[in-house]
Amino acid sequence: MINGENKVPVLEGITPQTIPYDELFSKGKPVILKGLVKDWPLVKTGQQSPDQVMEQLELHYSKRPMLVYKGSPEIKARFGYNKSCTGFNFTSERTTIPEVFDAIRSQLDQDKHDYLYINSLRLDEGFPKLSQTHQLAFEHPEFNNNQPVAKIWLGTESVAAAHFDQPKNIACCVVGKRRFTLFPPNQIRNLYPGPLSPTPGGQVVTLADLSKPDFNRFPRLKDALENAYIADLEPGDALYYPSMWWHEVQAFDRFNAMVNFWWMSTAPFLGNPMDVLMHAMMSVRDRPAKEKEAWRALFDYYIFDDAESVRAHLPPESHGALATMDEDQSRRLRAMLRNNLNR
Repeated sequence: MINGENKVPVLEGITPQTIPYDELFSKGKPVILKGLVKDWPLVKTGQQSPDQVMEQLELHYSKRPMLVYKGSPEIKARFGYNKSCTGFNFTSERTTIPEVFDAIRSQLDQDKHDYLYINSLRLDEGFPKLSQTHQLAFEHPEFNNNQPVAKIWLGTESVAAAHFDQPKNIACCVVGKRRFTLFPPNQIRNLYPGPLSPTPGGQVVTLADLSKPDFNRFPRLKDALENAYIADLEPGDALYYPSMWWHEVQAFDRFNAMVNFWWMSTAPFLGNPMDVLMHAMMSVRDRPAKEKEAWRALFDYYIFDDAESVRAHLPPESHGALATMDEDQSRRLRAMLRNNLNR
């Protein structure tokens, strides 16, 4: 079903200290870094026994409570919406690492079992000492103002439905095999996103089940699958993928662990583009078609065209909001927007 011509490039012989960031960024698509973290302590421990990894994590656990998702055997590892899309097919609760691991251990010999998923826990908060020995070198100008944040994902088998993230990402497979199914950002229309709220993990996710595609309900999903990329990761492998790429993540083993590093590539003062999207829904989306066409032209001109060409015919002292954005300019525009919204 998925087009085999969309190959994910593979780089070999890369170490955590020699990641070729310029090469990664220039490709503009996912790249597998084969064996990137094979020498991490948890990866090596996992080769002996997943239970030893759990023991190591319990030993270095900070005792801070964290959020765990729990799904019944009926969800078959797929965490997502309920049928009405007003809630989810799982519950969530605050708990501790030993409680989660004890639950996993108690059902290891059962084919039918609960699914447990700790997602997006900051590594330095959950496991401070391990965060020091499970790192990558981030030496590139892109990281000058945007230091990556390391997060850890733990649990049983799981499927995180296809979604996008604004940050760039290097996902490191630590324990268990993983599969990423990735789609370019322009496939959003073919992926049938769910509601903007609520969302299972903070981002809108597809309603379609990629493993059992329902083309009667989601006919455009065929086009998405033809443009999909598949990345299969073994423990020790890593995957880089750019900002805004949609990705479904499957963890196959009874116990799995992944560490990923997220970072933004733009200055923090630029804010969150999702705020612009929500504002446009309020003020642009429901206008008459001809007006929307006019606003599309304005957005193309002022936002998506080359910024220099928009202001090239104007004297520099008149550029105002058209000038290159900096922190002061951003602050002025935020103040103006707040005043306008409060009228």
